Amino acid sequence: MHDPITLRSDDLAATISTYGARLHRLVFRGQDVILHADPGTHPTWHDGYPGASVGPVANRVRGGQVAVNGTAFQMPCNENGVTARHSGPEGLDRRSWSVTSQSDQHVTLHCTLADGDGGLPGNRMINASYTIEKSTLTLNITATTDAPTPLSIAHHPYWRLGDARDHLLQVNAAQYLPVDATNLPMGQIASVDGTPLDHRTARQLDSASDHNLCIANAPRRTPEQVASLSGTDGVRLTLHSTEPGLQIYSGAYLPTLPGTEIAPFAGIALEPQGWPDAVSNPAFPSVLSTPARPYHQITRYRLDHAPAAT
Repeated sequence: MHDPITLRSDDLAATISTYGARLHRLVFRGQDVILHADPGTHPTWHDGYPGASVGPVANRVRGGQVAVNGTAFQMPCNENGVTARHSGPEGLDRRSWSVTSQSDQHVTLHCTLADGDGGLPGNRMINASYTIEKSTLTLNITATTDAPTPLSIAHHPYWRLGDARDHLLQVNAAQYLPVDATNLPMGQIASVDGTPLDHRTARQLDSASDHNLCIANAPRRTPEQVASLSGTDGVRLTLHSTEPGLQIYSGAYLPTLPGTEIAPFAGIALEPQGWPDAVSNPAFPSVLSTPARPYHQITRYRLDHAPAAT
């Protein structure tokens, strides 16, 4: 792992990697709460984006095609040759970030993307800051650009609070984005009523879940509660974020890695982000940043003990 950095409080220990501004491991009162593996022993583990900061445009983009002010740009496609997922094979998760500040409870990482890098316009300066305070881990992501460009970064840990199949997930979302066979949004915004994606009351995650739940119609200025996750071990995660979307993924295609807990459905991803493929859907909240409108995301993970899920 690239230059591991450990942040500590009385309740939490977070190990951060400069490779992908990645949360490699998170321990709450002695208990691991995200899936992790030694990348030296299991080099393919990073293919699933575990704990990484993904982007600069997270999720899937149809054909990898982006139009900015009438000019077409082409991102590299890395999923079946027809979709750019998490900005292609050289996204932020595959970059070595530099450390710009560090203490026992805080680290800020920096990555620069030149104009044209990843097929997108603008010289982009991106910072990801992790901070631990008591039982809360906060991720603050900022980015500036010297030209209009899409920016929608997501954080991608796989949560495991005991047996992941028995997690109870509650999400403050009344709508979701239906997807086609390639997991791309079809353009509609649908009600969660009567679907397995209705998590307004806590329920187990459907095994086929890999969808964006619509939290808001625009990013918020300050983080608000988005979701909570309870596990069989009595640990509860409460997630606050500024982001208008939350991608929920059951982990159906996680690999089986010998000597680890990692296997299909062993952990679930909760990814605060802009709505996927917003660059192709004008009705979705815009993910365009400009020199006058820089990018800013705050996501907070708070852990505590709660009655075990049944």
